[in-house]
Amino acid sequence: MLIFGVDVPLVEIILVFAIILFILLVEAIVIIGMLISQMNKTKKLSSLLDDLAKNLLNK
Repeated sequence: MLIFGVDVPLVEIILVFAIILFILLVEAIVIIGMLISQMNKTKKLSSLLDDLAKNLLNK
């Protein structure tokens, strides 16, 4: 396969694309994990603020 006038084997091109896709997949999994963790912290903080508001209004 010719790329910019250089003969490059197709297997090497597929291997490079596979490595790049694997790295992107790992990054996506890490980012999704971090987002889920942050979402859980936000839910906990929201419930604590609701409890604080209820306690302050009841006094």
